[in-house]
Amino acid sequence: MYCPKCGNEVAEGAAFCINCGAQLGSGQAGAQTQADTQIAGAAQAQALAPKKASPKVIGIAAAAVIVVVLIAGFATNWFGLAGVQPKKAVDVPAPAQSEQPSGSVAESDGQTDSSSAQTDDAQTAQAAVAVKSAVEAYTWDELSQISNEIAAAGSEDAAVDVAKKYNLCTPDGRLDGTQVKSVTLADGTQTTVQIVGFAHDDKTSGGKAGITFIFGDCIAEAPMNPSETNAGGWESSQMRVFLNSEGLDLLPNDLASVIVPVDKLTNNVGQTESVSSVSITSDRLWLFSATELCGKIDAYAQFDVGDSQYDAVLNAEGAEYKIFRDLIVDPNSSNSILVRNYDGSSMGWWERSPRPKNTELFGAVFSDGDPSYRDDADYPKGIVPGFSV
Repeated sequence: MYCPKCGNEVAEGAAFCINCGAQLGSGQAGAQTQADTQIAGAAQAQALAPKKASPKVIGIAAAAVIVVVLIAGFATNWFGLAGVQPKKAVDVPAPAQSEQPSGSVAESDGQTDSSSAQTDDAQTAQAAVAVKSAVEAYTWDELSQISNEIAAAGSEDAAVDVAKKYNLCTPDGRLDGTQVKSVTLADGTQTTVQIVGFAHDDKTSGGKAGITFIFGDCIAEAPMNPSETNAGGWESSQMRVFLNSEGLDLLPNDLASVIVPVDKLTNNVGQTESVSSVSITSDRLWLFSATELCGKIDAYAQFDVGDSQYDAVLNAEGAEYKIFRDLIVDPNSSNSILVRNYDGSSMGWWERSPRPKNTELFGAVFSDGDPSYRDDADYPKGIVPGFSV
């Protein structure tokens, strides 16, 4: 065979021309076959290898990955930044007392919370009656509250100390007749009431009534009974019925609402020599007994020798009120503190005490303030009630 390039004769089956070195027949085909094989392997390798994304696609994918990572990071506080983010305000209910931690201040030493104690003290101070200059300045509701405080004091001296605090007596604890309050009756009558004692009367419901008053004038004029008799004493008298019905109706509502029933001791027989005739009635309005006005009575022993048993009956009808002790009322003479007016003129007024030696008489205070007077039960005289709050 001959070389296709230089024409030199070469041996049959030679791969190269020995003259020019050109590749001959079967060698060229082998080389081509080898080249084709390499190209096919490269194509197959390219087909099996992952395709490379474009720069734009890579950028979008990277951004998506970052967003996902950030969201997951904040949600799980990976980066420690959740604490600085604004939080929505939420009202959290206070725990119930039973839910308080066992180590709280309130339980740790067994002492009361000081803030709670201060609040209670403040409420108590606010509820207390403000001190005013005189009896006149207080409302009846305030006087009722003060009366309760006086009643709870425990003794007469302690009661007077409370009264001094509220200016209900003189600075040295006396009643001098100036402790008065104005009252307008339902019929338009202008009058006053006057403090006569502190923690003196027993309330029917129990305990003491803190303040007791007497009217400064006669509120009406009437007989003790429709007939000339003292039988049944104060308990059965027409006067008692009047005071606890029509008499109460004369009072202004703010006063009537704070009056408390008290127990009064009186001879409720009439003519008697026995102290056992003295018994208790419960009254809101009542008249004063002879001994409540002037203390111990010895009128019968002094003027009617041999009749001292009657004095014992009168002396069992209660004890003298503070104002009459402080001003030293004379039981057998005139006393200015006992003078009362009606329609502008001084008038004698009833005591609730029957005269135990007689069947028709009740005790009375004369128009000049003498408490040893007496009169027939059916005779009209002034009415000067007492009451307690």
